Amino acid sequence: MIGRVVALLHVEALTVRRGTRNVLENFNMKIESGNCVILTGENGSGKSTLLESIAGIIPIQSGNVTIERPFGLALQSGGLNGDEMVDERVGYAAQAAGIWNTDGLLKHWNLEHRSQDKIGQLSGGLYRRLAVLQGLMPAYGNQPRICLLDEPSEGLDDASVETLLTDIATLRARGHAFLIATHDPRLHGCASSLLEIEGSSTEVTSNLEPSYAPEFSASEAKLSLSRWSSTLDRRTKWPILSRGVPLIGSILALYALLGNEIGSLILVPTFLAAIPCVSSLHHSKENRSGDWWRAMGGRLFTIDPLSILLILISPLLTASIFGIEQNSVIWVAIGLPFIGIYLASGAIHELAMKMPRTGGQYVPLLSLVLIWPLLIANDSIESCLDSTMCSDPWLSLVVATSIPLIIWFGLPILHPRTASN
Repeated sequence: MIGRVVALLHVEALTVRRGTRNVLENFNMKIESGNCVILTGENGSGKSTLLESIAGIIPIQSGNVTIERPFGLALQSGGLNGDEMVDERVGYAAQAAGIWNTDGLLKHWNLEHRSQDKIGQLSGGLYRRLAVLQGLMPAYGNQPRICLLDEPSEGLDDASVETLLTDIATLRARGHAFLIATHDPRLHGCASSLLEIEGSSTEVTSNLEPSYAPEFSASEAKLSLSRWSSTLDRRTKWPILSRGVPLIGSILALYALLGNEIGSLILVPTFLAAIPCVSSLHHSKENRSGDWWRAMGGRLFTIDPLSILLILISPLLTASIFGIEQNSVIWVAIGLPFIGIYLASGAIHELAMKMPRTGGQYVPLLSLVLIWPLLIANDSIESCLDSTMCSDPWLSLVVATSIPLIIWFGLPILHPRTASN
């Protein structure tokens, strides 16, 4: 039963612009424990925009959002990567909710028989079932939480809709709250109020009785974004494919064109290996899975150790292939500016994903700045290519490394304002 009533969501004077118009303007809302607010309205009225701006996915123009964390989120697109396993996704969602025991939860949603399957192998209905389970996860804990659900009944069969309705009624009775955007009138039966985005709010009385829903002890939430990304790296081989292929391909092309007369082009393969999209950002693009992680508070750009190692040794590898006399320590050190380029390139890709479409399309132009440290690093090894003895390149390497690191540290200040920052 509901204990002390607490505010789980407070929205004050929220304004959100999409394109050239304000989709939401001076919007206010407060949801307390035990409430279920159903958002209604025509397509394009701002229901999904409200949910995603509250979650910190869509940039806001002005206003304030205070939400109790961790909160649940079910995106209309699902927010699930097809290369994940079903039980892995449940585990990540549970840890983000501070829940460390989910026994019986997959069975409750009739997903137990697919626990070891890839999400990409699920039917549309099962995929949607898993997305809704993910969105409800914090409410299966024993601390009052709020869940943001965007069209949760869409794609569900009748039995799954019944599970959804009874769970919401049961979880409301335990003190959890819900904000749901839907066109499905069946969900109105679990609401405490119906809110039309461009109209009025109507108080209603739920006609659903609490029943059974799993409940687990909740503790401190933990995000496992790095583990998620590294698991998908091993499964998809993305770091090798995205960096190793350009590296080896460019070395072979240069060797075919120039033979041993590679000259100042020797660092081009390393540069091409450093600039592709960071693996965590690559994985996050599918079905907007990265938006779910962002809403939970994770930074999408995570450092991949395999990519770091590959970039670091690639100058030495290239020099060895072309038979260039080298001091191994210096040639490994020459890889340091390209580690910086890798970090700066990741920050640029991340900023492009977070920016509104009209501005984000120009962000990749910042990558042109990364040619500068390449040129500085190239100058630092000219003496190594012209003689058997290298002059100390350390000062040039420090400068070449500092430039992309400044970009990496500085770009976050350009990120658009969201409810999470």
